[in-house]
Amino acid sequence: MRAEEVLEGLRRALGERLRSPRMVTEEVGHRVRRERGYIWAEIGRDDLLRTVEALKELGPLHISIISGTDVEDRIELIYHFAVGYGTEGGEVMVNLRISVPKSDPVVPSICSLLPGAETTEREKIEFLGVKFQGIPDSRHLFLPDDMGVHPWRKDEPDLKKYVRYTVEWEAQDGGEDKA
Repeated sequence: MRAEEVLEGLRRALGERLRSPRMVTEEVGHRVRRERGYIWAEIGRDDLLRTVEALKELGPLHISIISGTDVEDRIELIYHFAVGYGTEGGEVMVNLRISVPKSDPVVPSICSLLPGAETTEREKIEFLGVKFQGIPDSRHLFLPDDMGVHPWRKDEPDLKKYVRYTVEWEAQDGGEDKA
């Protein structure tokens, strides 16, 4: 699988809705050299399912993880996929960014297309407060059900009461510990 083919497939599926696409390729491997491709782009949340379907048509698709961050008045999610996963020709890494407003942090779940996405979606529910429409199981995995805050959100009040230092750090210079 070549990165150019994957990018072209995304352009066919999304047209103008595929924003800011970038592609990089590099030679990898020691004994057997081959090309590995990386694609970065932005899409709208309404295009997520269509995009995943288009990627699945190109070859075996693996969701590595969804990374997420709090950026001012929005939450950014980056979906990290491997297209052509496990094939002899190698995979193309596709990274798709979706921004949603904090006031409406709703995204469609991709679990119906890639069941392996459930754990990473559940993590974003707990830590960022994202709501995934259609997720089969939204129970907490990592945090207590009654925690009541989303620790990766920068606008959460009183997060310090949930932070516990498990190791007492000593200052390197012999001075007072600032942790």
